[in-house]
Amino acid sequence: MSLFGPIASAERKLPEAPLTRDLRLVREPEAPSRLVRLWSRLREGAAWQIAGVLGIAGLVRLVDLGRFGYNGDEAVYAGQAASLAGNPLFVNQFPIFRAHPLLVPVLMSPLYARGTPDLRGRVVMALFGVALVAGCYLAGRELYNHRSGRLAALLMAVMPYEVTISRQVLLDGPAVAFTVFSLWMLARWVRRGGTLWLASSAALLALAVLSKETMVVMAGGAGAFLLASRRVDHPLKSIAVFGVTLALVSAGGVAALVLSSHAATGGDYIAWQLTRSSNHALAFYLTTVTPAMGLLVVGCAAGALVQRRNGNWQGLLLGSWALAPIIFFQLYPLKGFSYLLPAAPPIALLAARFLRTVRWGGRLSEEGARIARTALSAAIAASLAIGVWATVFSSPASAGMAGTGGLPGGREAGKWVAANLVRGTELMTLGPTMANVIEFYSHYPAQGLSVSTDPLHRNPAYTPISNPDLAVRDGQFSYLVWDAYSAARSPSTSARMSKLLSRYHAHPVYTGRQGGRSVIVIYEVHP
Repeated sequence: MSLFGPIASAERKLPEAPLTRDLRLVREPEAPSRLVRLWSRLREGAAWQIAGVLGIAGLVRLVDLGRFGYNGDEAVYAGQAASLAGNPLFVNQFPIFRAHPLLVPVLMSPLYARGTPDLRGRVVMALFGVALVAGCYLAGRELYNHRSGRLAALLMAVMPYEVTISRQVLLDGPAVAFTVFSLWMLARWVRRGGTLWLASSAALLALAVLSKETMVVMAGGAGAFLLASRRVDHPLKSIAVFGVTLALVSAGGVAALVLSSHAATGGDYIAWQLTRSSNHALAFYLTTVTPAMGLLVVGCAAGALVQRRNGNWQGLLLGSWALAPIIFFQLYPLKGFSYLLPAAPPIALLAARFLRTVRWGGRLSEEGARIARTALSAAIAASLAIGVWATVFSSPASAGMAGTGGLPGGREAGKWVAANLVRGTELMTLGPTMANVIEFYSHYPAQGLSVSTDPLHRNPAYTPISNPDLAVRDGQFSYLVWDAYSAARSPSTSARMSKLLSRYHAHPVYTGRQGGRSVIVIYEVHP
């Protein structure tokens, strides 16, 4: 064997150098255009997306906000705030202590210290609505992820139900905004631990109760979750911390009544609320509120609850949070359009989760399923936006439900009264709704013909007209106000006023029209 044989053999086994190509013939990949790079950054940026959603929420809540004047409920809460501020135009007509706690009127009172403003209060309520949308995003991000939170916020931003309420001076908007942040902090506590988060959740829920006492039903949803969830190690201890914090912070409302010597007033309102007769059919929420939330949104939320992959603590928390007000107010005889608003955020969160996780039975590729989910989400958001357009730009019904929009012609009628009638003139209206509006804009006293003489069947803030015929003959009322909204709600009261108008030779001195029909008519009577 040659001495150099192994070496030569080894050399033959060495790897050959790779073939080279003429680099002049190889094209480098083209750099993405600026527009493509910008779009990629925008798709990944969370801040601008949430800013856009909040911008949409603010736009639909603020645009054309003062087109119509206050309805009866708005006049009460704004008048209460003005009385708290010591506005001399309101202190004689609107008592400070009425049916609800004082937190929201106190917050609004600086806006009503002088004059008769109405737009300012609505702007504050609209901003609370935007805050509710932001809280919905934070809760969704904590419960699931950024994308689910963003989609839930978008659904809330354009949900006709929430937009309708947040464009009015009502207590429900601020109260529910507090409940959403309470939900967010409760979710943070489950994920991260720490008694401070649990106590903060209870304190925020207490602020909701101080805004509107009916929000106490949300404590039932929180308690049910703490008892049922496997993520809670010490449910009884957790419930104790939550309940004590809630009671201590909420005690401020009771203390205000006691220290002001108006505890009896609060008791009268509670008795009146508990003895009120039902004002809507049992299917009211199903037929009225559910379409306002969005049938597709509610359907997606139900789908999320029945999906096995959502049978976790997040689904349990949102389900408990939504069902607490739904069950309570369905069983409660009195029905109100805004009562189910606390259920809207968890429903939007569940719907967003469904839309982010829905599968198509393996019939679509991963990319196809993503496109289908995006298209479905966009279609649902667009359907809600159509409803919002009708809410914002259409005329509110002159004979609809209280608390669903402005009262057409009410502001103009009140200002006409202030400009044309002798100071101190007292007016008779069909119901307390129009009486509140007339009092707010004119600062003249007004009483509703429909107010019951039975103390158990009337709002303690209203004074009944025990003998309307005698009151007109004696000159207490020289002007009677008919309005389409009250007439539709109580045809019998409208018939009673018609008899008075015929008996005392009434003639119209003011007529307010909306959409070609008379919505408010003020008559002068001659005993």
